[in-house]
Amino acid sequence: MKNKLKIGIFIDHDIMIRHFIHSKVFRLLINNHDVDIILPPEGHKRITMNHIKFLEGSKTIRLKVDTKNKQLWLRLAQVMVMRPRFDKESLDLRRTWRLVTPWKAEILHTFLGLPFIYFFYRQLTKLLARINDSPLRKLLKEKKYDVVINPGLPDGLFINDLIVESKRFKIPLIYIMNSWDNPSTAPFASGIPNLFLAWGQQTANHANIYQKIPKHKILKFGAAQFEIYKTNPKISRKEFCRIHNINLDKKILLYAGGSLGTNEFEHLLLIEKSIEKGEFKNISVIYRPHPWGGGGNTGEKIYEHNWKHVRIENTMASYLKSLKEKGYHLTFPDYSDTHVVLSHVDYVISPLSTILIEAGIHGKPLMCFLPLEDIEAKHFQTVHNLPHFRDFQENRNVILSKNRKELIKKIHLLIEKSKDPNFKYDIQKTCEYFVSKHSESYDIRILKLVNKCFQTIYK
Repeated sequence: MKNKLKIGIFIDHDIMIRHFIHSKVFRLLINNHDVDIILPPEGHKRITMNHIKFLEGSKTIRLKVDTKNKQLWLRLAQVMVMRPRFDKESLDLRRTWRLVTPWKAEILHTFLGLPFIYFFYRQLTKLLARINDSPLRKLLKEKKYDVVINPGLPDGLFINDLIVESKRFKIPLIYIMNSWDNPSTAPFASGIPNLFLAWGQQTANHANIYQKIPKHKILKFGAAQFEIYKTNPKISRKEFCRIHNINLDKKILLYAGGSLGTNEFEHLLLIEKSIEKGEFKNISVIYRPHPWGGGGNTGEKIYEHNWKHVRIENTMASYLKSLKEKGYHLTFPDYSDTHVVLSHVDYVISPLSTILIEAGIHGKPLMCFLPLEDIEAKHFQTVHNLPHFRDFQENRNVILSKNRKELIKKIHLLIEKSKDPNFKYDIQKTCEYFVSKHSESYDIRILKLVNKCFQTIYK
């Protein structure tokens, strides 16, 4: 193998900058090889975060997004999902997409998914994409990369063209999943990457089942954004309690908000009233909103309410405050702050968020809360029973509460779980199914993988 490889890393969203650039998991690649970071053009709405200081030693390239091809692949993906097939996996996908697809589009996509019609439609889409001289094709032809990497989503700005064009130029393509639901909610429209890096066994299974990726092309690689959880938190519990005005002898219950629009204000009120009535002794509550959850559907109320036993987590207080001024928007907190919170609380409740897995990695007793009576929370009602969530809810080490009435009763069970000396080990082993554990750091493993990938694919 030559001394330095030419590597192109395609990043198309602030979330990927937060998870893969701010986490510095590509640092060893940049130090050891000739790395280009390819981003959408300046001013693109998906890229607003500062990334330059994390990319010293690499070159940044701004690449125009081929909107024509993007629309072709998006329509094909929708047709793939709506094809009239009746196996459980196809029904899972179709049931979810139907909830967000207009009825006219549903009829059209189902028609285009019929046998024979689908074959010709797929071939036509590939032909139209191939004859379109895309900016990405020109870039790959000019740069002659040895390996390309795309951390992101199955319907990201670049991935489908990357799958096609990397095969054209015989360049190994490594796709890295970003979010828990990626493998089970959307297919790749244009084909499959050479390697798919899953979080763990669950998402490896889902990539094989839902995205039809052969098992030998899937690696259980862990989650880049969780690497920091292997380090010590940057402040002590004593300092954490001081910042939040909580007595050191108090147990701390974290209510970690979700992104699905449930009424988190009402849930917190219910917990506070139960503490007031003496149902829970010696407990304080920390509320931490999801970084793009808007505080549920009433986030501004949470910030303005005069709480007695609830504290708003200090690093996210400004986000809650800004909801009233700016309306709904995303924020991108530092994972080192999340690590502090999860290290120093005693129990965790969340209405369906990845933070449940993160709490388990920290060995915390956790409750998956399903407020099924929140009928107005359309997003929650749409996705709460998706495959990736179902697997988690059904695990025996996860406490499941299906409504507000159960919530209070099961907080007692949550407290009892914490007294079990084996529970920390059990929940951490449970979470290894969802996010695999590795002794070597992510940056070392990705460097070794890229070197091996170059040697074994096409070479």
